[in-house]
Amino acid sequence: MRLNLEKCVFGVQGGKFLGFMITSRGIEANPEKCKAIIQMQSPQTVKEVQRLA
Repeated sequence: MRLNLEKCVFGVQGGKFLGFMITSRGIEANPEKCKAIIQMQSPQTVKEVQRLA
């Protein structure tokens, strides 16, 4: 395996890797990927709840 030094960044607190955020706390979900779920309206009927399952 070879590293491309132009693409490498050293000494940072965290970064994105394969769609996840890698930080000192561990692996976290990328907030950009979660935006659609966070902005989704809550289901109002039983049918809408069943669609989520």
